[in-house]
Amino acid sequence: MNKTWRRILPAILVLAGLGLAVTDPAAGYAAPGTDTPAEAVTVYLHGSALLEGPEYTLGQVASVYCSDPARSQALAQLPLGPIPVRPTLLPAGIIRERVAAAAGQAVVIGGRIAILPAARIQEDQRWFYTALLAFVEAQDTCKQGRIEIELLNSPLLLEGLGEAAAEERGLASGWQDRIVFEAGRSPYSSGFRSSLSNDSIPAGTMEVTYRVMAPAGEGLAGRLLEGTLRIWIHHFIPVARAAVDIPADQPLTEEAVVFTQEDVSLLQSDFVVQGDEIHGYKTLSSLRRGERIEGQRLQRVLAVRAGERVKITVARPGLRVSLPGRAFRSGSVGDIIDVRPEATTKRFQARITSKGEVLVESD
Repeated sequence: MNKTWRRILPAILVLAGLGLAVTDPAAGYAAPGTDTPAEAVTVYLHGSALLEGPEYTLGQVASVYCSDPARSQALAQLPLGPIPVRPTLLPAGIIRERVAAAAGQAVVIGGRIAILPAARIQEDQRWFYTALLAFVEAQDTCKQGRIEIELLNSPLLLEGLGEAAAEERGLASGWQDRIVFEAGRSPYSSGFRSSLSNDSIPAGTMEVTYRVMAPAGEGLAGRLLEGTLRIWIHHFIPVARAAVDIPADQPLTEEAVVFTQEDVSLLQSDFVVQGDEIHGYKTLSSLRRGERIEGQRLQRVLAVRAGERVKITVARPGLRVSLPGRAFRSGSVGDIIDVRPEATTKRFQARITSKGEVLVESD
């Protein structure tokens, strides 16, 4: 027996005497309150779902797979709440939270789900709302939060095109697949809201142009039908409020902030959403507990100014070196700026870590 085994064998014997076992990491973890590993669960979200009834379940918006068929069926019956009253884009995060609470570790695959309440949308109009939801989803770059769509006027397209009118305009069967939406620019439209990080979030009134395009190869040119409509985009996102009373001129910290779901289409000023970088900001006026944190009541605090000397720390595996240098742009903690060590003419991108200090990370 070599020296290595002489060292580790006593430890193995001690573990065995305590009743502990070495297990395969791939075998899974035991479910809370049980002695057996939980079955792996995979949930594939549907792209869209037509829902009927007062409430809906996981099985109506996703396919559930598990090595135990009985458990799959049970999870498919997991209640998710009342059916939305408007056409809705449901974020995957909501499903992920509900599944995790019921099944522990689970893999949820997919993005937002286009939800259509069957009781409130006529059968011959469902294609229109499905296409409109897909258009609004494409406008949203941040891809977070629940979106509900409200039509402020009824477009001609939904007034009843009829077979005779369709034939007169040269619209063959399947023309619904050729509709194109565009976001108009109107003084009567708010359309988008901005968060603290200047993310453009679709919310509020938006003027939308729709066009039904002629199919290729049928000898028909351009648009066969077009019009405009106005919609209201209700966008529900976690918005920051003060978790405690915050005096004026105080740095904003994670401990001082709590997030609540709010319809940002109803907000009139910049707001802070979950994911915005709050480090590097201070309050211009005092905030009471529960008060919404507005962007106009915050001021950015610069940790580095352009042209100033900075301490540059270069970090890579097994090596960490600090040296003096100079910044080429102003910024707050967390910002990425260009810096140059004094000993070289080469510039590097660095992240501001504190006042007068930056970090260059390298593999």
